[in-house]
Amino acid sequence: MDGNIACELEHGPDTRLVDRRRAAAYVGVTAGRFEQLVRDNVVPPPVMVDNKRRWPIALLDVAREAVVSSMPCLPQVMADAAPELRPCERDPAPAAHELPDQAWFEQRARFVQRVRRSLLSGNEIRLLREFKLLKQNQISMFGYYGSFEALMVRGYIVEIDRKPPSSRPLVTYRLTERGEQVVSALKDEPLM
Repeated sequence: MDGNIACELEHGPDTRLVDRRRAAAYVGVTAGRFEQLVRDNVVPPPVMVDNKRRWPIALLDVAREAVVSSMPCLPQVMADAAPELRPCERDPAPAAHELPDQAWFEQRARFVQRVRRSLLSGNEIRLLREFKLLKQNQISMFGYYGSFEALMVRGYIVEIDRKPPSSRPLVTYRLTERGEQVVSALKDEPLM
């Protein structure tokens, strides 16, 4: 979060409607996380003004309180003090934890166990069919999706390259020998 933007919001001349970047700073999250909160209905949808998305500050107060109350890494004392302090007066928060932390490893282990216990999902089969359709053993895609992660856990593909930006990178995957065996065993999709 940019403290200058937050200060500007609280002290600026027109604080009624703000754009996505300023709304995210006001709530205390990144712009990408803010978009996720809008999709999850934690943050109200924007209003359109001159074909631009804007958020009323009054409605963002509820979202800001929801975000502050849902932060597990903040000690209770900090969570209680946060609404009273303006963001520009707070000391910079120390890094609470670095990823990958223990919780990330536990989440990853649960994901791996779940994938290994399950059959191929429809999305995983569609991705493998893409390799067959393109007659290539390598595919590049924007973004990082759970289906690719599951195929990597199964040992069917490996990630061989990743290019910025980190929010939606261009990732290149290659079929492994085991993956090529599965792809060759897939039946062609019927034409409709």
